[in-house]
Amino acid sequence: MLPKIIQENAIFIADSHHHSIYNNNLDNFFLYLSKLPKRQIFLMGDIFDFLVGGVSKSFDENKTTLELLEKLSYIHEIYYFEGNHDFLLKDSSYFKNIQYFSYSLQPAKFFLNNQAVFLSHGDIFLPLGYQIYTFFIRSFYTISFLNLFSNILYPKIIKHLKIKNNGYNSNNFTFLLENRIKHYLDKCQIPPHSIVIEGHYHHGKMDKIHDILYLNLPPFTCKKSYFVVEFQDSCLSFIQKEFKSDKY
Repeated sequence: MLPKIIQENAIFIADSHHHSIYNNNLDNFFLYLSKLPKRQIFLMGDIFDFLVGGVSKSFDENKTTLELLEKLSYIHEIYYFEGNHDFLLKDSSYFKNIQYFSYSLQPAKFFLNNQAVFLSHGDIFLPLGYQIYTFFIRSFYTISFLNLFSNILYPKIIKHLKIKNNGYNSNNFTFLLENRIKHYLDKCQIPPHSIVIEGHYHHGKMDKIHDILYLNLPPFTCKKSYFVVEFQDSCLSFIQKEFKSDKY
C-alpha cells in the first residue's frame, strides 16, 4: 500500500460543533471551499455537534450541511476523522466518497515532506473510564435507544451541547503537550521529528517536545480558524487562517 501523503495547501479544521439550529458558519465555510481548486481537506472530528449513525433525527437536522459536504467530496479529497460528537458515519450515503477514519483507526499515519504525521481527533490514549464510555456510546443498544426516543432526548442533548462546547480550553497547554506526546511515544513508538495533529482540546496552539511537533487545532466554532499546509522557502509551515463568514 502506498503511503498517504499530505499535500501543500491541505486544509485542517476541527471542532466546528455545527448544528443547523444554532451554528451556520460551517455551511458558509463549505460553500467557500467549494470555490477553491482541488485540494486535501482534513476534517478532524466534532465537525457536527451531534451526528450519529443510526440516529436518523441527527441526519434530518443537519441535512443541508451534509448535502454540502457530499458535494465537496466530489471536488476535493476529503478525510474525515470521527470525534466524540460525530461517529458511526462510515455507512452513510453522504460519506461514500470520503475517506473515513473511525475511532479504532486513529491515529492514522501520513507523510508530509518526508516526515511522519500522526492524525487523530484527539480522544485516544485516554483513561480506561473514557474507553469504556466510547464503547458504550457506540453500542447497538445505546444507538437504538437514542433513535427510538430521539423526539424526547434530542432537544435535551442539543441544548446541553450548545452550552458545553464553546470557546478555548483554559487548561495548561504545556501540560497537554507533554501528556499527549508521552502517550504517542509509549503507544505508537513514533520516531523523532514526527508531527502529531489533533483537535478535541480546543487550544489552537503548536509547540515541540522530544523532537516531536504537536499541533492542537483551534475550535472552528469559536474563532472560525483553520490551518493550511504551506512550504515557504523550502520550509514546512502550518499557517493559521481565520474564515470571515461575514465577507463571504
